[in-house]
Amino acid sequence: MKVAVAGGTGQVGAPVVEQLRSRGDDVVVLSRSEGVDLTSGSGLAEALDGVEVVVDCSSTTARETKACVDFFGSVATNLQAAAAAAGVRRIVTLSIVGIDGLDDGGPFAHYAGKLAQEAATEAGSVPTVILRATQFHGFPGQMIDWMAKGPFLLVPKQPVQTVDLDAVVNHLVGLVDAEVDSDHVRVDLAGPEKQLLADLVRATARARGKRLVAVPVWLPGGTARRIRAGALQAPAGAIIDGRTFAEVVHP
Repeated sequence: MKVAVAGGTGQVGAPVVEQLRSRGDDVVVLSRSEGVDLTSGSGLAEALDGVEVVVDCSSTTARETKACVDFFGSVATNLQAAAAAAGVRRIVTLSIVGIDGLDDGGPFAHYAGKLAQEAATEAGSVPTVILRATQFHGFPGQMIDWMAKGPFLLVPKQPVQTVDLDAVVNHLVGLVDAEVDSDHVRVDLAGPEKQLLADLVRATARARGKRLVAVPVWLPGGTARRIRAGALQAPAGAIIDGRTFAEVVHP
C-alpha cells in the first residue's frame, strides 16, 4: 500500500514511517525537506499521486492561539483537498483526548489548534479516522526542558493519564487499514495509569539525576478547571494500552 505521512520527520511521524516501511508499505514523507509545504499546499498534488491513505502527524512549536489554529487548520484543509483530488480513500489524524471546549487560548493554544484541525479534517469529502491520544510519557520531560528555571518548575495542578509513544504509533499504523463502520470515526487512546503531572515531573527529574522542585500551581479559567476535573484523562470507552510511565522512564 502507498501511504503518505504528514510530519513524517517528527517525534510521532518518524516512527510511523519506520513501522509502515517495515511492514512493506511504500511511504511518502510529506515535509518541507521532501519538497512539500503543508501550510500552503505546495507540492502536495504531486506527492499524493497513487497514495491510498494519508496519516497526519503534523505539529507546530507555535504557542499563540492564532498561529496554532492557522497552522493546523491550513494543513488539514490542504490535505483534504489534495487527498480528494488524488483519490485517497482515508485520512488518519493524530489529535488529543478530551480537548472539546479547551480552546480559551493562553497556555492551551495547542488545543485550539487541534480542534481546528479536527473540524477541517472532518469537513472534507475523504473519510477520516481521528486518533485522540493522551499526553505522552515524555511530556513531563519536555516541560522540564522548556520551562525549568534553575531548581524550580511551576507545574499546572492537573491529573493526567500519559501514554506510551510506541502505543500511539502502533495504533496510528493499525488504523491505516482497519475496518471502520462510518466515514468519520474517532478513537480515544490512553495509558494504564491515572497520576498527577507534578509527580511525573518529579519522577522524570529523578531519573535524569536532576535536582528539581516541582511546585503545583492553579491556573485560572474554565479550561484549567476542566483539566483539573480530569478532561485530559481517558474518557469512557477509551482504549487503554502501552507501557506504564515507570516502565518508560525507568526501563
